Amino acid sequence: MLLLLLCAGPILASAQDDLSLGQLVEMALQENYDIRIYRNIALAAETGNTKGNAGMLPTVDLLAEQRFSVRNTQQQFFSGETRGAPLAQSNATSATLDANWIVFDGMAMFARKDRLDQLAGLSRADTRFFMEQTIADLATAYYDLKQQTQLLATYRKSLDVSKARLAFEEKALEVGASTLLDVQQARVDRNTDSSLVLTQQALLQEISISINRLINRELSAAITPTDSIVLASSFDLSGLMDYARVSNAALSQRQFAELIAMSNLQMSKGALLPQVEVFGNIAFTRQQNQVGILQSNRSIGPEAGVRVRFNLFSGYQDRTAQQVSEINLETEKLSTSALSLEVEESIRIAYLRWQNRVTQLALERESIEAANEALSIAQRQYELGTLTNVDFRIIQLNVINAETRFLEAQLDAKIREVELLRLSGRLLEELQ
Repeated sequence: MLLLLLCAGPILASAQDDLSLGQLVEMALQENYDIRIYRNIALAAETGNTKGNAGMLPTVDLLAEQRFSVRNTQQQFFSGETRGAPLAQSNATSATLDANWIVFDGMAMFARKDRLDQLAGLSRADTRFFMEQTIADLATAYYDLKQQTQLLATYRKSLDVSKARLAFEEKALEVGASTLLDVQQARVDRNTDSSLVLTQQALLQEISISINRLINRELSAAITPTDSIVLASSFDLSGLMDYARVSNAALSQRQFAELIAMSNLQMSKGALLPQVEVFGNIAFTRQQNQVGILQSNRSIGPEAGVRVRFNLFSGYQDRTAQQVSEINLETEKLSTSALSLEVEESIRIAYLRWQNRVTQLALERESIEAANEALSIAQRQYELGTLTNVDFRIIQLNVINAETRFLEAQLDAKIREVELLRLSGRLLEELQ
């Protein structure tokens, strides 16, 4: 059993490091600290969205009191009688069950309830916005990791060519068919390619650390991306914009903010109308005195009534508050319109850039094929001595440059895809 565990350990560790983007998305949605914080904020807003917080329900209070007092008392009556007592004691007991219910406040209570509904919706929109932004960052980092991994393979392939060239020059020097200058130049090129590999390996580690932070995983854990960078065949631009008008998270935030401003306006209008409150209570009081007019007093019974409040003049504060609410509502409407136009602009620009990169990919793919074929021809000519070191190195670098341009165009096109999906509100649906 121990031998099996020791043998399976590296296999299990490797399997754990091989992760798809879908797996990372699920881990981020469950473990990312910021997403969990926003979910708690949304849960708090949902929990506070009650009729009681809107002022639509009655309040019931129970008050009980026991009071003791000791006083030096001296009383003089009109009849001439005098009563007095040093350290006269008095105690009183009272209990009241009090109920109050505002049955009309100019419809402000309904506006407050609507405002609580919109605040809860805004918190949900905030959560979705941050989830989409986090997943977009995660997808970008994942595809970047995949692209840089492919670029590392290109650098390693170039390093293998440089190592073979250095070995060839060293053997040629031994038989007098090469010079020390050629050997040293080959060694410099080998070291340059080795440095590129080391730098690329460090970059992969940095990207992995960033991904691990997003999914709340051990930062030093290795990640091997398993998904290939596959581009979408096409996008329906008008369909994306129609979907964005309904599902874009940022637009949803602005729309909820507009509804909240509308509720605030209704609340400010309600302050201009009278407030009607019904109340009732059951009270019990008992008092005992050692000196005074009454030796004891006791009462118990219910009380009920209607209370009307109407502020006749408040220094124009209510009118001013209404005017400010109207201005704020107009501001929110303008902000919503401005953001809608901004989202449409962003979608159009991302779409154009995606189209441009897809077109470039076809050209860069041809360049890679031509550069690799040129390198194969150059290797044969170099071994035959018909190609100089400088010319061979230029051809070798052309392969690296072609691979780099292709991978950069591919990554940029994929990032534009992610951005299009995020702006349209479809990112979570596509990646989950």
